[in-house]
Amino acid sequence: MRPAERHLQLAVSGATVAQHVRLQVDAIWPAGQAKHRLWALGCLNSLAMRGRLPNTLFRAEARGRRLRFVLRALDGSLSRATHRAIAETLLGQARVRADWADPRDHLRDLVRRAIRRGHALMNDGYKDLLT
Repeated sequence: MRPAERHLQLAVSGATVAQHVRLQVDAIWPAGQAKHRLWALGCLNSLAMRGRLPNTLFRAEARGRRLRFVLRALDGSLSRATHRAIAETLLGQARVRADWADPRDHLRDLVRRAIRRGHALMNDGYKDLLT
């Protein structure tokens, strides 16, 4: 898996590309903006000093692992793989061999919910992620 690329966008006003640009910021911010502005300054400082934006400045998306699981289950479903084959790919053959026949159907339900959520995301549900 390739590491995520990070970008920092700056909005510069009152200058042209041909002129020397000096960055100025207000020293006091409204309470609701301080955290985000300090983070942005930390990003800019790291970029200027190291030439890159380190991963430590970016928290992992809390839903990232679950969404990755759901999208992989959706891919399996769209390629017409069986639920068991999807489970083996996502969770490993040993776990599926041990738990697939469990009468509580925990593993089967996990795969079914992931596939159902994947289809919901595919059918306009992704818009909820963006808001």
